[in-house]
Amino acid sequence: MDNDIILKIATYDLFNDTLQSLDIEENQIYILDTFKYKFGQKNQRRRGNKSNNSEKYDIKKALDITKNYQTISERNFSDSKLDIYTRLINYSQISQHPKNKIDQGEAILISYICSLNQQENDNYLLTGDKRCLRALTNSEMTDILELLQGRVWCLEQLILRNIEHFGFNLIQSKIYPKRDCDTNLKLIFGYSEPASENMVKQSLNSEIRKLKRETRNLLYPYPDD
Repeated sequence: MDNDIILKIATYDLFNDTLQSLDIEENQIYILDTFKYKFGQKNQRRRGNKSNNSEKYDIKKALDITKNYQTISERNFSDSKLDIYTRLINYSQISQHPKNKIDQGEAILISYICSLNQQENDNYLLTGDKRCLRALTNSEMTDILELLQGRVWCLEQLILRNIEHFGFNLIQSKIYPKRDCDTNLKLIFGYSEPASENMVKQSLNSEIRKLKRETRNLLYPYPDD
């Protein structure tokens, strides 16, 4: 699970709902070991400042939720994981296009999941980094792409899944007050007034279909094509 997803579903108060909708246990989740350090520092700085209404994320809640989660780092990678990680980092470094990049955190998560999927087939990446997914697709690293095929969930899929499991009214009541958390979801759920259930579902499905076209078979097949 990447940092972007952690921050957003925690801020929306959808963390437990998301795990339940995907039938995931907390002990099955791995996050970057840098998350607690990076955002823990930010949370400490915020305590010394006046409340800032422009702050998008509930960092304290995200830290509290993930405090006991298992973490991963490239420092203790096996040779197979390190090989995938190095290839991803090298690709990103030589890419000439600024939007065709895979950052270090995503490279760590992808390497870890691919290594696990060489042994078993039920490991997934939950990510909010669409740029990374597009860059990975453009890389044409077919062996890595095959190991991730159908194993990625994007934010819009997770939100649609929550709506399916818990109902639109509940999910809208959680997201709309925190809509500044994500620009895309702010447009989908309503910029100045709440959008209708039909409009929200149509927009989520449209975004998912678009990302599926751009990333081929990386996304988990939800909703059904």
